Amino acid sequence: MKDSSNTPSRQATFLGADLSTTALSVGVRGANGDEDFVSIEMVGATCWHDQPGFHLEHLPLMMSAALEMLQQRAWHFGVPGSLSFSVRQHDMVLLDRTYQPLLPSLSWECHVAQQEVVELEQLGIDREVGPIAPRFILPKLLWTLRQESYLADRIEHVVTTGDFIAARLTGQLALSASDALSNALLDQSSKKLAKSAIAKTPIRPSWFPDVVASGSVVGQVGPVDDDDQAWVKVRDLMPGWSVSAGLGDNHASAVGCGLADPRTIVISAGSSGTIVRACAPSAKLAGNANCFEFYDDRLLLFMLADCAIWYNRFLEEWLHGSRDHAALNEAACGVEVSRIQQVTQIVQNGVFCEQYPEGFRDLDWPEQLASTQFSIALELLRLVGDMLGEVQDTDAAIERCVLTGGLCQSSWFRWVLHAGLSQLVPAAKVRVSARNDKLAFQSATYGALVNAMIQGDYASLPRTIEQLCPQRDCDVADSGMANALAALVAHYLKSPRS
Repeated sequence: MKDSSNTPSRQATFLGADLSTTALSVGVRGANGDEDFVSIEMVGATCWHDQPGFHLEHLPLMMSAALEMLQQRAWHFGVPGSLSFSVRQHDMVLLDRTYQPLLPSLSWECHVAQQEVVELEQLGIDREVGPIAPRFILPKLLWTLRQESYLADRIEHVVTTGDFIAARLTGQLALSASDALSNALLDQSSKKLAKSAIAKTPIRPSWFPDVVASGSVVGQVGPVDDDDQAWVKVRDLMPGWSVSAGLGDNHASAVGCGLADPRTIVISAGSSGTIVRACAPSAKLAGNANCFEFYDDRLLLFMLADCAIWYNRFLEEWLHGSRDHAALNEAACGVEVSRIQQVTQIVQNGVFCEQYPEGFRDLDWPEQLASTQFSIALELLRLVGDMLGEVQDTDAAIERCVLTGGLCQSSWFRWVLHAGLSQLVPAAKVRVSARNDKLAFQSATYGALVNAMIQGDYASLPRTIEQLCPQRDCDVADSGMANALAALVAHYLKSPRS
């Protein structure tokens, strides 16, 4: 990372931004390959009918703050470049006719629409839109209308937060296929709005704008017919920039850590844990994974809804909120494998929580920490097994597994994943990012940056990823620990899921 005052003026050419539950992270790249990164803590978290969401009026203030931080480091944005956003995958935004939000955006952490999923499945809608989960926009919208029926007369548009941002910057409102396909809104075969399926519900298909392909240009930053001075300030900071249709964060993370072909699986251990791979649209599928767009292909996804969130709960409850992650990760590497215990995750009243085994309190804190990381990694490995069974084509063998996300900064966590992957996909190489800067584990931010660089040119994706996403072999434990871990992982992988 380069510092400010003595740095020559740098013209930004590409911007990639990731809006997560915790931060707005922005990566910038100049024409000469110089890169930089800033992060702004998330503001606006709230609840609506006891469900997690975000007040979107804070977004332009956060965007301005990030751009001004980059300006302080001598970056300038006066020459138009390309901009792409990665946004929380299942944010639901309801807008009136003036593009004003009618309520906070309900996030992927909202799992309350359990009954609505059942009803949609009873109508057979999943046969058209694919597997449906409570965090998806379609069931959440049904649930929302049942809480406040008056909204049906006020809703003019239903979009994602990424679509909302693009509209505020360009004045053009569109529904990005990257998110729409993973929110039960599109026909899986045509990637068009599932109008006939939606029409079977109280939801009006007319609420959804036209669908545009991920990576395509929505418009250019310029004057918009509104008087929101916070958004005016953002637009004034980057006039004329081209804005891509937003990517869901899982799509962006896959791009940012090197997914460019159907023979790669990406394992991301972030706030939520995800297992993703690309496949051809014609691939024969088991039908259990969530599908969304990956340029000309499909992206398949299995999700561990609470991953690093699970780990953070452990830190709060058992280690009094300690956040010295480097020290914690180092302590985990010194445990005896024989002391590891499995922690299981359950859902009670729509809320995730953990069941700790008898004797967990008798473990030393490094053993408790290592057991928690082991248990999270084990759940991800089980999802890898699910993914291996999802694509039915015999010529789709996996040759590479890429590890990313915050928890993968832990050597112990990587060792556990490596031990399991060596059994599940013994012919595949296990890889991690070879970058050593702050963008190395910011895969969603970097994926958005790559998406800005290939705006509309999907054919250049493999070449761009090869250039910008260098990888190295994953490190492994010493032979004694590696053998013990392999035996322990094998034992649990053979055991039935709790």
